[in-house]
Amino acid sequence: MEDKYLVAKTLLECYSYLDDLYETLTMRSESAVRCGFYALFPSEQMRLYERIITYENRKVGLYNMKYLIEEGFRRGRSAAISLLKEKYINHTSKEELMKRFGVCLRTCYRYVRKGIADFTNELEKMGFDKKKLLMTFGDEPLFQNMLTKVIRWDDADGGEAPAAPAEDGAEEINRRSPLRLGNSVPAHRGDLCRSGRVPVCV
Repeated sequence: MEDKYLVAKTLLECYSYLDDLYETLTMRSESAVRCGFYALFPSEQMRLYERIITYENRKVGLYNMKYLIEEGFRRGRSAAISLLKEKYINHTSKEELMKRFGVCLRTCYRYVRKGIADFTNELEKMGFDKKKLLMTFGDEPLFQNMLTKVIRWDDADGGEAPAAPAEDGAEEINRRSPLRLGNSVPAHRGDLCRSGRVPVCV
């Protein structure tokens, strides 16, 4: 699968975690505010303020990610995008998708791939090409972890696309360590959490 489709698919894979992660960051932020009342030293207060700012900035990024995904679906009109929306927004099973759209499993997979291409086109119309998506969301640990997973899944499917020249000076995804494309991503933040529920360390 082409890099731009991998990045768009990463957004879709993030979607189901956004609300829970937003709530978790809200609780962390409120907890840091409460702790601030008991901080005795200015250095301790500064560390708490920095944590609160980090949590709040991440919440803004998650809100923007959710809005962008939903707007992409709202603008898309194809049947493939409708199927994709059912899969990622409404969490409809493959069996239900096949029944609802009257297609076999193979066609269902084709629709998903076509839906990702159509969704990517809608994002690009809004000005969010691969480079802009990586610049906007590349620092978010949830996005980083999901991008790593999506690339691994694509490699396991034998879907690695041949290298193509970068467009407009855009950097190609390094499929072995893709997370360096964020604005300021420390290497250790890209590690997958071991909990298995929400694939991001907060």
